[in-house]
Amino acid sequence: MSADPILRKGETLNSGEYLTICYELHHVLLPELSDEGFVEFDRFEDKVRRGMKFNEVRRFLEQIDDDHDE
Repeated sequence: MSADPILRKGETLNSGEYLTICYELHHVLLPELSDEGFVEFDRFEDKVRRGMKFNEVRRFLEQIDDDHDE
């Protein structure tokens, strides 16, 4: 998937907020997740793929999604 931030339906960001979240995602969060093997992050293609250890955190990610829906 693209490494662009994903907004939920109806969610909006002003330009400053968007730049902040892009910076944090590309320079902090994705590199950390990549270092742990949860994702593969290609800065040149701006793509994120499942890493070797993705399934180890899948249940945790599903729980986050379930909690958000409530």
